Amino acid sequence: MTLNEQDRKFSGYLFAHFIGEDADGEQVYFSYSEDGLHWKDLNAGLPVLRSELGEKGVRDPFLVRSPKEDKFYLIATDLRIASGKGWSAAVNAGSRDMIVWESADLVHWSEPWAVTVGIPGAGCVWAPEAIYDEAADNFLVFWASATQEPHETERKHKIYSARTKDFRSFTPAEKYIERENHIIDTTIIAHNGSYYRFSKDETTKNIRVEKSASLDKDSFAVLSSPVLEALMGVEGPQIYKFNDREEWCLIVDRYAEGKGYLPLVTSDLGNAQFQVLPDGAYHLGKTKKRHGGVLPITAEECHRLIAAFGDGHQVLAGQFADPDLAKFGDRYYLYPTTDGFTGWSGTQFHVFSSEDMRNWKDEGVILDLATEDVPWAVGSAWAPAIASKNGKYYYYFCGKMHDGKSAIGVAVADNPAGPFRAEPEPLLTMGLMDRLGIRMGQTIDPSVFIEEDGTPYLLFGNSHAAIVQLGEDMVSIVEETMKNVEGAVDFREAITVLKRGGLYHFTWSCDDTGSEDYHVKYGTAEKLYGPITYRHVVLAKNKEKDMLGTAHHSILQEPGTDNYYIAYHRFVTPLTRFTDGKGFHRETCITPLTFDHEGWMERVQL
Repeated sequence: MTLNEQDRKFSGYLFAHFIGEDADGEQVYFSYSEDGLHWKDLNAGLPVLRSELGEKGVRDPFLVRSPKEDKFYLIATDLRIASGKGWSAAVNAGSRDMIVWESADLVHWSEPWAVTVGIPGAGCVWAPEAIYDEAADNFLVFWASATQEPHETERKHKIYSARTKDFRSFTPAEKYIERENHIIDTTIIAHNGSYYRFSKDETTKNIRVEKSASLDKDSFAVLSSPVLEALMGVEGPQIYKFNDREEWCLIVDRYAEGKGYLPLVTSDLGNAQFQVLPDGAYHLGKTKKRHGGVLPITAEECHRLIAAFGDGHQVLAGQFADPDLAKFGDRYYLYPTTDGFTGWSGTQFHVFSSEDMRNWKDEGVILDLATEDVPWAVGSAWAPAIASKNGKYYYYFCGKMHDGKSAIGVAVADNPAGPFRAEPEPLLTMGLMDRLGIRMGQTIDPSVFIEEDGTPYLLFGNSHAAIVQLGEDMVSIVEETMKNVEGAVDFREAITVLKRGGLYHFTWSCDDTGSEDYHVKYGTAEKLYGPITYRHVVLAKNKEKDMLGTAHHSILQEPGTDNYYIAYHRFVTPLTRFTDGKGFHRETCITPLTFDHEGWMERVQL
């Protein structure tokens, strides 16, 4: 890791790989992970990049970040076994080219170009990788080739290297590693002034580790690693640091058994003592991952990849729930719960903005209930809602009071991204419910409705739904207007309403947020205060697509149109990442919402 990388805050991981020797397997595939162990395939499991150069296929893709240019390079082996030439031809007379792509954002990539780096007479340039050398201010690029020198009786795999600044012009190749045995698949990571080099011994079929204070070819010393030395039939090692702790993950391809990658972890690179993870501790996605490279990426880069190559529903990387979707001016805004905390105990609220509802920018923390931002609250920052009036923005949110009971507060800002200033006292409390005779489980989950005449209302509730008119100042209520809303069948929480075709269209969440059956029901009323006539379920799980616990939503009508979008959360995917407490681990999605020819809201297609 370079000094430049140390200044970045990484939030996820991008894995570039190929998937095998089938017709389309030898191209570049992307997978994404938030914890470095549980991966989901991007681009619907299809290639992200293709090469029609040279052998018309690529293997062993590797990603490297350029620390000074704010760009990325992807390099790969120019090889396609599926073309039928076979391994012998590749070893003895394969392409001496390396295929290269360039990108500024990991989404938009240049056309590929081929660079001849292999020495004359070499076989294929296998599994090229690169590491930035701060001392030399260039990249050390290294790969394996089978060569036969005058004193040798047969070809032997060795590691060669060259240097470059731009992946177009390279210094002449030179021998970098040679052993008595064949050696391939080298990868290098830097940490605390040292370099750790992992390579496959092609004769013993296991991984060997070395350490050095520099990248000089003669400076590395062997480290003893009994676990790796005993792990046979593996190749394609990749090593990366976990973003949130002083621990590293080494993945190796169990090619001999056809099982794909296996992760091993260590808390000390220097002693090279690795622990093999059990099967239930990781998930590699639905496609088989073959030799590739893992790149730590920032939150912004995560959001960008999800937008470009995600499943078309998830819009935010990371764990966020209960999203309120709005549009002010020419920008969209998402106001979610920050998730991932046992017992929904998070304290911070973020806001995200977007020009297109796909590429979202985290505008930062707008309230923190663990600080003096909200004097009446001590935590449990849940389920916000936003409204605008007379150039001001009003942010309604849930929090726990000092007595442990939930309440709804309000904060005000001059900009939809804040900064917001919270009112010193909560707007709605359980004490107020008792005094007014309102049936209520918890005072949570606000949503705002503005009537055609401009009158604002706040809907809220748990176990029972309620509605109240807001004051002209938007930070007070008209107490005598508060009533329970009847007819919301199986109501649990999160009630919303919109007006269309002279009817009030209500939606609400049912079951429990920790259940995969958490869902949204729909009904209509002729009056804002009901009663509601139940119609049908409008949003529910799709188990085949791993979309579970789909609820706690908001609905946005695109201003000036009859187009609608529903924002909601689902359990974090892949579902294997969290075996318990899935209701604390959720991710935000947006999907179009439509009405049928009779004017009823249609079930959302997941």
